[in-house]
Amino acid sequence: MKILQISHNDWSKTYSLSDGIQWYCYDPQAKTNFDLRAVDSFDATIINCPCELEDLLIFEPLINPYTLVIDQTLQPDFDKSYDTFFKQKMARFEELSSPQMWIDELPKKYFTEQFGRKLPIQKIVFSPLHKEKVWYEGTKYFATHISYEGEYRQLLFWKLNIEYDNLYDMELWLEYKISKGCAIEFDVQFVQEGSGDVILFHKRYQEDELAEPIPFSHEKSGYIVCSVFVKGEGLVEIGPIHYRHARRGVGHFFPGGRRLVDQNRQELFVYFHPGNLKPPFNIYFAGYRLEEGFEGYPMMKGFDHPFLLITDPRLEGGNFYVGTQELEDQLLQVIYEYIVMLGLAEGDVIMSGLSMGSFGALYYGAKIKPHAIILGKPILDVGYTAELTRLVRPYDFLTALDMAKYWDKSDSQGQLIPLPEFHQDLKKHWTEENCFEDTMLLIARMEQDDYDDQAYYTLLETQSGKPTTIIARGYPGRHNDDSKTIVDWFEYQYHRVIDEYAKSREKI
Repeated sequence: MKILQISHNDWSKTYSLSDGIQWYCYDPQAKTNFDLRAVDSFDATIINCPCELEDLLIFEPLINPYTLVIDQTLQPDFDKSYDTFFKQKMARFEELSSPQMWIDELPKKYFTEQFGRKLPIQKIVFSPLHKEKVWYEGTKYFATHISYEGEYRQLLFWKLNIEYDNLYDMELWLEYKISKGCAIEFDVQFVQEGSGDVILFHKRYQEDELAEPIPFSHEKSGYIVCSVFVKGEGLVEIGPIHYRHARRGVGHFFPGGRRLVDQNRQELFVYFHPGNLKPPFNIYFAGYRLEEGFEGYPMMKGFDHPFLLITDPRLEGGNFYVGTQELEDQLLQVIYEYIVMLGLAEGDVIMSGLSMGSFGALYYGAKIKPHAIILGKPILDVGYTAELTRLVRPYDFLTALDMAKYWDKSDSQGQLIPLPEFHQDLKKHWTEENCFEDTMLLIARMEQDDYDDQAYYTLLETQSGKPTTIIARGYPGRHNDDSKTIVDWFEYQYHRVIDEYAKSREKI
């Protein structure tokens, strides 16, 4: 971990550093000199003395957004000339009167890698005392009816534990649904590493405490053991446990990552990077991911412009960014928030996605009318994709079956929109005169695609007779046969569209 301090007082000479921290101190008065070529980037930067903008610009390429922290007592010392730099780095003014405490928390907040996984429902074991029928709802929930009077009783536990490394904090998020007549508690025990019977921590979390992810931190490494207690009468549906490295308020997955969640405990995550603050604003929807976290960071950063990463941790590898109106509205609100922050318009946006992400790009792209939508291996009709599972694609991409069988897309009144009706409404909307007519559609597809071989033709049909610009390229093979070529084409088109966009603005 590499830390930069801009200060007259080098903290590394006064305070103790955790193992693995490389500390660099730059004194603006003495113009401290050290070899910046040895540093790829700084994991965190702290400013606790006044300095000129030219001093900060020396380190500009090495400071990542959301990792620049400035002593709040210095806020009056920085005039408006610093605003662009601070905006690019999403700088924060914080209280830094306890340097040792701040230093000690650095490894817990600004570590490099992201981490997130699920403890799946297939690892659930029901209590032998529970005699009611239990059943799987795909990989979405494990369900049963209960009739438990009086105190809470253990309903189930996970036979697979969560490995905990004391270098990081953890957060736990349980997906579940219960009838109104039921109540739930989430039981967490922490077992010392190397011993199966030394319990270092034990707590039962009640429903009001489950409204937010459960933070977990301990000085020792070990294993987190989880179980569910319930009482009352009704239907109980238990989903996976999401467990992720936490950053003590700095962000989700990455510093600056944001979490969106609806009343059904369904989540999406977004990460905004300011780039050069100049248009176009590039939005990328992640594809199917077993590991939880953001996708496409190096590629999108390489374009230099501001970008937004969006990821969907639901189901086995994502839920195509479709959810309740509440969740979808939150995502649209975030997109517009950053459009406004950058001082841009909808026509300054490029939306994009690969495979599952292509649906998100089209679905939300149809709502905001972007400059372009760049797609790779598009999947448009989830119901049709699920139908192909039986004969065309057995045992592959079973997430489509979960989506089709347990479809829960609702309207603004909370009423279920059936899957066939949803797709018919989508096609009808895309066919409307003003949908996509000012948006370029760029599509790379597999000619023998075994997920949705009709996606490309569906798009062509909806744009027939309209002035929509469509650029497409087909490659031989099934959906996952040549992902590298698709990604290469995807990146090339991104560069081309950005260059053409920039030239068109120069003429204005």
